[in-house]
Amino acid sequence: MIGAPDITTTDITNTDILNTEELAMKVLIATNETQGDHPGDYAWTVDGELVTPVAAECCSPGTCGCGRGFPGLASGKATTTAIVVDRPELTEDDLRDAVWDSLERCGWADHLDDDEFGELVDEHLDCIAAVCENFPVGTVVSRWGSKVYARPASAAA
Repeated sequence: MIGAPDITTTDITNTDILNTEELAMKVLIATNETQGDHPGDYAWTVDGELVTPVAAECCSPGTCGCGRGFPGLASGKATTTAIVVDRPELTEDDLRDAVWDSLERCGWADHLDDDEFGELVDEHLDCIAAVCENFPVGTVVSRWGSKVYARPASAAA
């Protein structure tokens, strides 16, 4: 796992040195929290599905909204709100498989050779990890192009 300690050389019987937070699998999921607080918010994903901050954008992302969405890995649809969560039941291989399957279903594998497709999957995993490393669990985030930012708590809360 990215950023995880090398447990092959760590004495796991000494609980004083084992940081379970480092072993957590932080990911992004679709959320309806703060949805509708910003003009143009949309949520076409399934609440709770894994999402990625990487999206192919059209020539006018400000008009259609593709520059603001987090694509859902299961639905193939997007949302403007995601949340950083800990999913200890997921492994890096599980997340890799989910990204791979999503990109393959969307047709990306048809246009890339195996090495290029693997690099695309790695790019998604790296971007997911970068967002999750920069925001604590429970942070609702939005994106604009390649920028991801924390959303303020909902005024309705």
